[in-house]
Amino acid sequence: MKLILRLTIFGFFMNIITAQNIIPSKDQVMNFAYATAKKENKNVFLMFDASWCTWCKRMDKNMANDLSKDFFDDNYVTVHLAVNEYPEENKKLENPGAVDFYDSLRGDATGIPFWVIFDSEGNILDNSLDSNGNNIGSPVTKEEVEAFTAILKSTSSLKKEDLNIITEVFWDKNR
Repeated sequence: MKLILRLTIFGFFMNIITAQNIIPSKDQVMNFAYATAKKENKNVFLMFDASWCTWCKRMDKNMANDLSKDFFDDNYVTVHLAVNEYPEENKKLENPGAVDFYDSLRGDATGIPFWVIFDSEGNILDNSLDSNGNNIGSPVTKEEVEAFTAILKSTSSLKKEDLNIITEVFWDKNR
């Protein structure tokens, strides 16, 4: 019953925000994510993206795939922050404070999606930078998917069989 009440209140809050076209700030998104992660004993999977980003949409599609969705939902609170919107009139889609947060986390790496995994206290566990400092973003090559699943293994309770399924979903064998 408490869950239904909380979901109703959250839905009402989101309807008000959507109806007023108010984009939540980076702090609002992250504070909600940390609180939910703490309550549900999960980590936070933050993805920086943009409305125009094909690779971001591919990452979302793979994470929401029927074969892999439960693995992500059971282990992470997944949230998005919009950055790098263009043309200029789309800048209004960016979450206030997200660009500075993105810049502080990515170092010299470029590109989106860029993702970071935090614990429920806001400590960084890992991110989408490979050992050479390159952003693997939405992993598709064998090497990128191997790096991705290694990160998932170290930041979740996913088993080898789960990671093998995620590999099948993400790996584009034509690359």
